[in-house]
Amino acid sequence: MILSTSPSFAIRWLLPRLPQLEQAHPKIELSVLVDQKLDALDDGRIDLALRMGRGPWPGLHSEALMDDALYPVMSPALWQASGRPSKPLQLAGLRLLHDRDPQAAWELWRQLHGPAKLALQGGARYASSDLVLRAALLGQGVALARHRLVADDLAAGSLLRPCGELSVPIGPSYWIVRPPAPPRPAVVAVIDWLRWQAAGRRPSAAPTKARARA
Repeated sequence: MILSTSPSFAIRWLLPRLPQLEQAHPKIELSVLVDQKLDALDDGRIDLALRMGRGPWPGLHSEALMDDALYPVMSPALWQASGRPSKPLQLAGLRLLHDRDPQAAWELWRQLHGPAKLALQGGARYASSDLVLRAALLGQGVALARHRLVADDLAAGSLLRPCGELSVPIGPSYWIVRPPAPPRPAVVAVIDWLRWQAAGRRPSAAPTKARARA
C-alpha cells in the first residue's frame, strides 16, 4: 500500500517508527510517498495520507490523529553562549528561526507569552519544519518547534527548551486522510497502528528536564 505525507512529518515522526510497523505487520509492504497534494487520493494512486494542517478536507474521510503544541528550542551550546536564558523576556535579542508554516509562527508565541518587544522580522526563514529544526541543531538560532516533530531531539539532549514547560497549544494538527470508500484490510491495519503510535506521546508529556544544567 502507498502512504503519502509531508517531508518534515516523514523524516521526523514516521520514519523512526516504521521498523515497529514492519514488526507488527510483516506482510504489509508500505511505500511512503513524500507529497503534500491530496488529489492522488481521488484517482487511487495512494491509499492513505497523513497531513499537517487544519482539516477536515471536503470529499475525503478525515480523522484527527494528533494535536500539537509549540515551544522554543535551541542547542545546548547556543543556550550556554546566550547566558542560559530561561524566560520569554530573555528571548528578545536572540536570533529567531522561522517556519513558513503559519501554524508554527513566532507571532503565536509572542501573543501568549511575549515579550511584546520580541522582534519577528529578523532571522532565517525556512520552507519546512525539518529545516528549521536542523538549523537549531546547528546552533544557528532559536526555533519555535512543534512538539511532535522535536520530541526525539529533546529526549536525546541535542536540543533543549529554554522556557521550561511554557507552550502554545495548537489543537488538532495531524490528520489521517483517505478516500471515502471503505478501506481494505491492510489500510485499516496501518490506521490502527498509527492511532496506537499517536497515543504514545502527547504534548503534555514533554520532557520535564526542560533546561540544560551546568
